Amino acid sequence: MEFSEKLKELRNRKGISQTKLAEEIHISRSAVAKWENGLGLPGEESLRILSEYFDVNIKELIPDKENEESNISKNKTIKNQQNIITILIVIISFVLIYFIISNIEKFKDQLGLFGLGIIITVLGVFNLKGNISSIHWYNRRKVTKENQNKYCIAMGSGTLIIGLSFVISSFVQAFISIETGAFIIVGGVLIGLALMLYAQIKYNRGIF
Repeated sequence: MEFSEKLKELRNRKGISQTKLAEEIHISRSAVAKWENGLGLPGEESLRILSEYFDVNIKELIPDKENEESNISKNKTIKNQQNIITILIVIISFVLIYFIISNIEKFKDQLGLFGLGIIITVLGVFNLKGNISSIHWYNRRKVTKENQNKYCIAMGSGTLIIGLSFVISSFVQAFISIETGAFIIVGGVLIGLALMLYAQIKYNRGIF
């Protein structure tokens, strides 16, 4: 069991919140949240305090510190990549909105398609960041903890591709041709659904 899971289990067993734990051992709540999200490890002194507070051995808290540090490094890399994607999407969205406003007469018939594409794209970003419990009922499904990030990336990528195909198609239909735009949507939807289907079968052991 990873340290993040062990800490959460011990805290829940004691029936206290992250805030209460932080108060008890005199650290910030954000530090506890970071530990439980697998984005950091406590220092030697904090580890000692935690082991005394929960009455467990430090080795029980962190059996393999080197492996834990490797997992945290991977988690941080994934989080940084997700943040970069989010920032890029926000910037591109502002550019697109400005472009649409500047060419509103040509684009007005495609506003519905563009809006739908933006909504689906935003859902894709949420999926990539791991916020999938309300969208895909993640906690009720069979995805294991170790496969959660892979599942999020596959599902998020599929959703993102579908959303972006709608957005791109709206521009193509407005400024190039409706036929080409329709072809982009069909291609994007097929690729996106294939990725999402792969995620369900590979990590959820079934579509439902």
